[in-house]
Amino acid sequence: MIYQSILTERKRDMKISIVFLLIIAAVYTTNAQTKVLFQETYKNNSLRKNWKVVNGDWKVNEQAITGNKNTDWAILVSRKSLPKDYILTFSSLVDPKAYLFEVITNLNGEKYLGILLNQLEDGVAIEDRSLFADPAKNGGFIHSTGHIGLLPKVRKPSEHIWQNWKIQKTGNQTFIWINNDAVISLNDTTGIVKARGKFGFAINGEAMIKDIKLIKTRGEASLPPKSFVLKFPIEKPFFEFE
Repeated sequence: MIYQSILTERKRDMKISIVFLLIIAAVYTTNAQTKVLFQETYKNNSLRKNWKVVNGDWKVNEQAITGNKNTDWAILVSRKSLPKDYILTFSSLVDPKAYLFEVITNLNGEKYLGILLNQLEDGVAIEDRSLFADPAKNGGFIHSTGHIGLLPKVRKPSEHIWQNWKIQKTGNQTFIWINNDAVISLNDTTGIVKARGKFGFAINGEAMIKDIKLIKTRGEASLPPKSFVLKFPIEKPFFEFE
């Protein structure tokens, strides 16, 4: 009886140990597939250390970064390079009088993919954009420079609340959520988006940005999300090239 009891306890302990090891392995695997590359700390010197101010008035306090335009866009670019596959999360509070708030992704040279929150037209759009080093020569810092009117655009009512963004790039696909709603996506089959590059923000007005985090993904974490169902219908292009 005593031997049988000891044997039963050992089997139970072995089962507990196996379960524990499986949990540890699952946690390790999940963590190994994601890595935080950058997280804003909102210290007094973090703006100069972590960001390049291209234009406008930018300030940082203990909670957020605030940007305000002058005669042109307020533009801020991270000094941290993007990995091949990534998740970028942050929150923004855009002044109602600022008609455009833009997320700059995969900035290589002048070219980048812009994700625009258009408060004037109540919409979110993806555009093929350029950030020019000489705004006087090009008539401004930022312009749409290719695939005009052909990339995805949705109608989304403007709200003067904190917008929680999640942008996931996996391979040649980009997915965007705002406040947990699947808003817009792009399947880039023509090579518009170049790998890696920088990310940043541009505001045609004033906005606050907080909780900025850049996560590198690989393995299963870098696969396209299975449950991405658009909440808003995609608008048809306002014109098409023949």
